[in-house]
Amino acid sequence: RLAYQKRLHEDPYWWILLHYQSGLFGVQSLIDDPQFFLSHEGKENPRAELEATLRAFFQDDTTGAGSALCRFIARYTWLKDKLSIDESQLPAGECLEYEKAMELIKPRSATLIFPAAYMNNPASMFGHTLINIEGPSPSKLLSHAVNYSAFTRETNGIVFAVKGIGGLYKGYFSILPYYEKVQQYNDISHRDIWEYRLNLSEEEVRRMVMHIWELQRIYSYYYFFGENCSYNLLYLLDAARPSLKMVD
Repeated sequence: RLAYQKRLHEDPYWWILLHYQSGLFGVQSLIDDPQFFLSHEGKENPRAELEATLRAFFQDDTTGAGSALCRFIARYTWLKDKLSIDESQLPAGECLEYEKAMELIKPRSATLIFPAAYMNNPASMFGHTLINIEGPSPSKLLSHAVNYSAFTRETNGIVFAVKGIGGLYKGYFSILPYYEKVQQYNDISHRDIWEYRLNLSEEEVRRMVMHIWELQRIYSYYYFFGENCSYNLLYLLDAARPSLKMVD
């Protein structure tokens, strides 16, 4: 009831976390994977998804990585603050996988990475963008790269282009050691890599990583000219600092 009184389902940050967009045909999330929603109406109904999320937090009797609280840690953290949720009323359990991931990444700062195009591959003409999450280590190669890309084993260039433009590939976020991406782009493909340090605070970077955690193994259809790697990264920046309104 308090969530409805505060109209949290209309809050811009709730829309960021669920990737909602308002268009001619109403509200719709750009996430296409049904596993991302706790309500069967969640893709088109922010209020129904909010109600289902809160219900799952208080009624979920599973523990560990399978619980709603552990799966949607960014939603929980935000709602706990907005509603002053008493954690003692929630089902007992620890998010061990999440805690292990945060201990491994140790997010402190973030850098936007842009591997430039190279002549031997016309598909790289727009380059690529990813975000590097850096921890306390002085070596960037030991940090973690957040990447969004289409999942495909296609070898035919024409088919690849047609499917990429038409949104026929599923796109996924992934987190990989940065040295692997450097090897892929620089050592193998001989592409220049440009780095732009983001002025995000440690708390903001942590919020970004929480949202990335929610998006793991979750797909949205990849559109080369629209919902591509660069566009989807904007949601991560907005999750870190909503006042940026980068998606808009």
